[in-house]
Amino acid sequence: MTITTPQPRWAQTETDLSGKTVLVIGGGGGVGEGVVRTLLASGATVVATGRNEQRLDDFAERIGDTSLHVSTLDGLGVDLDEKAAALAAEFGPFDAVVVSIASWGEQGSKPLLTITDDEWRTLVEDNLTAVFRVYRAFTPTLAPDGILLQLNGLSADLPFPGNGVVALGAAAGKSLTRTLAAELEGTGIRVYEVILGVVRTRARQLAGIDNRRWIDGTEIGSHIAELVAGTSPLTGEVLHYFVDKATGPVTTRPQV
Repeated sequence: MTITTPQPRWAQTETDLSGKTVLVIGGGGGVGEGVVRTLLASGATVVATGRNEQRLDDFAERIGDTSLHVSTLDGLGVDLDEKAAALAAEFGPFDAVVVSIASWGEQGSKPLLTITDDEWRTLVEDNLTAVFRVYRAFTPTLAPDGILLQLNGLSADLPFPGNGVVALGAAAGKSLTRTLAAELEGTGIRVYEVILGVVRTRARQLAGIDNRRWIDGTEIGSHIAELVAGTSPLTGEVLHYFVDKATGPVTTRPQV
């Protein structure tokens, strides 16, 4: 089946990623699904990972494209380095590694000072340690001119009452990515931090929660495709904000 996705008004002319291979870590998740669809529509071979094998298989069946490959991967797993090496041997070197990792935990919304040690540890590991470990494992699998990109949320910049540790992970992830970008400057590898507004995910729509003003995952994919191709006007900037659907990605945080 040939995947097609609508082109945002702010996007460049149609992006061709034929011959490119993109790894989307967390690609079977809500945000990742739209990204994967656009990358496939642009002609890329896509490897999407997640922690749940059945969910990945259902995802692959729903997408129905032979250029999509799925693989289980846990950013906190003891076998992460082995998995990275195996994926690189089969599909790499990667033209892009997109990191879409996030966890709300199981504790629900709680004031910051009521978070237990175990809840804190789990949230920090899921939202920060996993990102660091994925960076360390997969940066060596990139092509010499490849890109490493983290998708993050606005809680990286804003107070988030009731979900303070999630916000902490987002803010630390933003710092982590920008530091890595500075350390890799001049190597040929490009590093990006893309901070998103509210995204229209399949899970939200199935739950009856939707707003057409929210960003579509396929639109995020359009921005990533342009970064991979090197055609985006933001190619030379590390930090991007994609908060407003009509405006598209920019380099300074809009007022919200």
